Amino acid sequence: MARVLVVDDEPFLREELQESLELEDFDVTTACDVPHALEESAKSSFDVVVTDLKMPKMGGLELIRELKNRAYQGIVIVVSGHGAESSREEAMAHGAAACFAKPVDTDELIEAINARI
Repeated sequence: MARVLVVDDEPFLREELQESLELEDFDVTTACDVPHALEESAKSSFDVVVTDLKMPKMGGLELIRELKNRAYQGIVIVVSGHGAESSREEAMAHGAAACFAKPVDTDELIEAINARI
């Protein structure tokens, strides 16, 4: 069973992604911000990190950079609101495996995860 960390400051989206992924038998942990995500990733290993790009204080790009610094071997998938095309391109340049615009089509997200694990 693949382990997934979902990072988003929007509680509704975090819960929606968690429920959808758990229905597909993923083991899901959530974090409301980057510091919490880094804490979780220090405690457990994750096959996939799904992160929002725009969050208070630190965003998804900072998370990607920090995971890379910590030699994270899994994949990162980015979700972002509309109008963030340049940020999504930057995330891909920093190693994100895929980027999705919000609202996220969970079927497409699950398909992307399964294609990469």
